[in-house]
Amino acid sequence: MLEVVAIALIIVGTALGFTAARQITRANEGVPIPWSGRIPNQPPNAPLLRGLGGALVVVGSLILYSVLNVLIIAVVLASTASPLLVFVAHNRRVRARA
Repeated sequence: MLEVVAIALIIVGTALGFTAARQITRANEGVPIPWSGRIPNQPPNAPLLRGLGGALVVVGSLILYSVLNVLIIAVVLASTASPLLVFVAHNRRVRARA
């Protein structure tokens, strides 16, 4: 039963990451999002959502560690890095318009 809760935490954490990434792309419609440095127009609750999502993923992964062992690293990387794909798509759209 605890594993189900852990998987739910990872899914919710990943969804919060995607929500924050989508808010950031909507606030920066015509501006490319840099990979390093400050984002030009940061929505006020986006950092909170990203942090909370990351924390939920880490807690869920720690619970699942006894089941997946070292493979949990791949789960953490995939779930925390996947919202970056929203930025990739956004930057491609911006470049295509220019």
